[in-house]
Amino acid sequence: MKRFLIAGGNGQLAQALHLSVPPEFECTLATREVVDITDAAAVRAALGRHQPAAVINGAAYNLVDAAEGDGMAAAVAINVHGVATLTHACRDAGIPLVHFSTDFVFDGRKLMPYVEEDATGPISTYGATKLAGENIALLGSDRNLVIRVCRLFGPAVEPAAGSNRKPAGNFPLLMIRLGRERESLRVVSDQIGTPSYTPDLARGVWQLLQAGATGLFQVSNEGEVSFDDYAREVFRQAGVSCQVESVTSAEYAAPARRPAYSVMSNRKAIAAGMLPLRDWREALGEFLEFNRKDAKAQRK
Repeated sequence: MKRFLIAGGNGQLAQALHLSVPPEFECTLATREVVDITDAAAVRAALGRHQPAAVINGAAYNLVDAAEGDGMAAAVAINVHGVATLTHACRDAGIPLVHFSTDFVFDGRKLMPYVEEDATGPISTYGATKLAGENIALLGSDRNLVIRVCRLFGPAVEPAAGSNRKPAGNFPLLMIRLGRERESLRVVSDQIGTPSYTPDLARGVWQLLQAGATGLFQVSNEGEVSFDDYAREVFRQAGVSCQVESVTSAEYAAPARRPAYSVMSNRKAIAAGMLPLRDWREALGEFLEFNRKDAKAQRK
């Protein structure tokens, strides 16, 4: 049985991968407290202890705005140096690395879905660090697999007791919380992408691994939407009465620039053996229903 070690085990996608592992595989989930990917000695010790057939890197610094300021050093440490540490350790151990990148490697000037062969051109520090990480992983071994994902949402992963880690970003849950507190919200209208449900992404990732895929792929749910219409759909499905005020990125004035259009094509992944992922709206409905049931269970 093929054994995977998943680093960054507190992340939404890492958790989804762990919960959906196919029967022919097994995996060990390792949080940062167990395996810090920026610590070469800790990484090599973990590989020696667990003897995995492959490593999946679910660790990332994804505080996009903070990376433009005080978080820049952490973004470089985790998204660049951490990936290099994993890449070198896996290469020395003779095993492949599975690494996740982002739609933020693109500049957003294209008006149709990006394919893997398109030129990259990040416009934020976060995007630049993620591009560096994906290049390191791809150059490290032709057995490695890099998968670009975008706009993740899924079951919330709460930090462990005593941890100083912040909760993972989750746009639908954030909108619901703010929508119940306020009569209206300002949401940008000129950033278009694809919300992607982590359980769906996880199934796609496992299918690529089952097919023996290597190299660069993109995986996301189907469809595209601007953030303001995304918020409206969240409110519609969740039954929240909150008005959405559409604003431009310039008016919103976030510290980091975001690509205006970052929809990614799944064509290559589907050709490699991944079943097409459903439309993001359908996935959102499942997520919101899961969240309602979870909230009811916690109240009992």
